[in-house]
Amino acid sequence: MTRLTEEMIKNVPSKMSDLDRELERIIGMDMKEFACHAMNVDLKRINFSDHKAAIVPVTSGGGVIGGFSLSVEAALRTMGMSSFITSSCDVAGISEAFSSGADIIFMADDERFIALNTRTRSFSDNIWSTAKGYVTALRLAEGSLVGKRVLVVGAGRVGTEAVKMLKKEGASVDVTDIIPHKAEVLEARYDNVNAVTDVSLAIRSNRLILNASPGSIPGSLIQKGAVISSPGVPYAFDKEGEKNAKVIIHDVLSLGVAVMAVASISLSLFDVPASEVVAERPETK
Repeated sequence: MTRLTEEMIKNVPSKMSDLDRELERIIGMDMKEFACHAMNVDLKRINFSDHKAAIVPVTSGGGVIGGFSLSVEAALRTMGMSSFITSSCDVAGISEAFSSGADIIFMADDERFIALNTRTRSFSDNIWSTAKGYVTALRLAEGSLVGKRVLVVGAGRVGTEAVKMLKKEGASVDVTDIIPHKAEVLEARYDNVNAVTDVSLAIRSNRLILNASPGSIPGSLIQKGAVISSPGVPYAFDKEGEKNAKVIIHDVLSLGVAVMAVASISLSLFDVPASEVVAERPETK
C-alpha cells in the first residue's frame, strides 16, 4: 500500500464539497450515494447518524501522517456519520474508542487500513474498498463493462483486487506492472486476463484504464476519449493526459473511506460476510 504524505492529503477536508460536485458531474451521484451503490445497498436503508465512528491515530512504522485522521473524519462527516478522533494513539486510543461506544473504529499503520465493526468483531479494509470504489466508478462512467477490455496498471494489492472485480463485471482485462512477474501471476491465475510487458504500449492500446500504480503516466500515451479510474497516488496525469481523456476519476483518500464505511456498516445491518469486504492476503512466496 502506497504510504500517503501530509502534502498529498492537506486539502482533503476543505475539498469534500468539490468531490461531491465532481462525482455528481461524472456519474450522477454524490459520495454517499456512490458508496451505497458500490456496496449494492439502498441508501434509504442506512441511517448514517446511528453509527458512531472513531478514528485512532497509530504511531507504529512511519508514524502518524499529519492530517490523515482529520481527512478520514471529514469523509465520514460528509457521509452523515457521527465521528471523532481519539485523544490517545495506539492501544490507548482503541480503548478510548470502545469506552466511548464507537460502532466502527478506523485505524491504519504502514501495512493496513481497516474499519473495525465492534458489533460484529469483523472489519472492512481499504485495499478492497478502494478497488471496489474505483471499479464501480469506471463502470458508472462508461455505462457498462460487459464485453469491454480494461487495462489495470499496477498489479499490487489494489490492482489484484481490481482484476478480480473487473472479471465479475464481465470485462476482459489487460494487466501491466513494472515488475512483469506480478502481472504474469494474475494471467496464470485468472481466465481472460492478459499480462502485458510493455507498459507504454498497454496504455496506448486501451481506452478504459484503472490505474493502481504510483507512477506517472505521460499524456502522450493516453487515447482520445479515454475513461480512467485512478486510485493510484500521487496523481499520475499531466495536462496533456487530462486533455486527451474524457474522464479521469481520482481522489487521494475519501472514496475508499466512504466505501469502507458502508462496507463496515453492512457487516452488521445486512449480514454481509466479512470475507467479502477484505482483500486477499498477498502471496508469501
